[in-house]
Amino acid sequence: MRPTRQNDGPPELPELEAGVRLLDVEGDERATGPLHSLVLDHLLMNDGSAMWVDAGGHAVSQSLASLAPSTRVLDRIHVARGFTANQHYELVRRLPDQFDEDTSLVVCPAFDHLYRDAEAYADEGQDHMLRALATVTRLTNEYDVPAVFTRSKRDSFADPLEAAAKETLRCEQTKFGPRFVGEEFETLVYPMENGWVQTTLAFWKRVLQARVSAENAATTPTPEVTTNGAY
Repeated sequence: MRPTRQNDGPPELPELEAGVRLLDVEGDERATGPLHSLVLDHLLMNDGSAMWVDAGGHAVSQSLASLAPSTRVLDRIHVARGFTANQHYELVRRLPDQFDEDTSLVVCPAFDHLYRDAEAYADEGQDHMLRALATVTRLTNEYDVPAVFTRSKRDSFADPLEAAAKETLRCEQTKFGPRFVGEEFETLVYPMENGWVQTTLAFWKRVLQARVSAENAATTPTPEVTTNGAY
């Protein structure tokens, strides 16, 4: 597919609005780049700080630092790490005490990961996960802030995460870069050097649909209007 010319401008990322958003990275649930990009983009475009409850080692400082245009934004990310289901549950349970008007984002990668621990019974683990999920959901509603989750597996155990989410953002890794798809967002172009962009098939499909609509409107005969001379 040949690149096309456009005015220089930054690439677009999905906007994280209030409520729970689930991020699914196709093919690699442990990929951190898409999650880190969304978090940093939100903080760069909004005031406030992010409360990050980590599981599975997703809060990689080297990766965040390599993506951040300024290290100052990293000071606004407050990370708490859980290494067992009980630790993660306690960290989430204490979130209300850490929240204030400055909090603008909650980040919970691999939310289901630790609750699958072999030391815990499956029913007990999911029960704790559901309680933790309810706590975060309530906070996002109370403070009108977004929360972004990921899950370690796509199965019935983690289904409540998708059910609680207002939207599922899907990220597909392509040779041109990550492609995000949500209910109101889709990556259509990939900026390249010197103002050129690599376009996706979805972009051209949308262009052609617009052309068909415009042509139909132009060729549709205008109905005759008759009046009796009165308004």
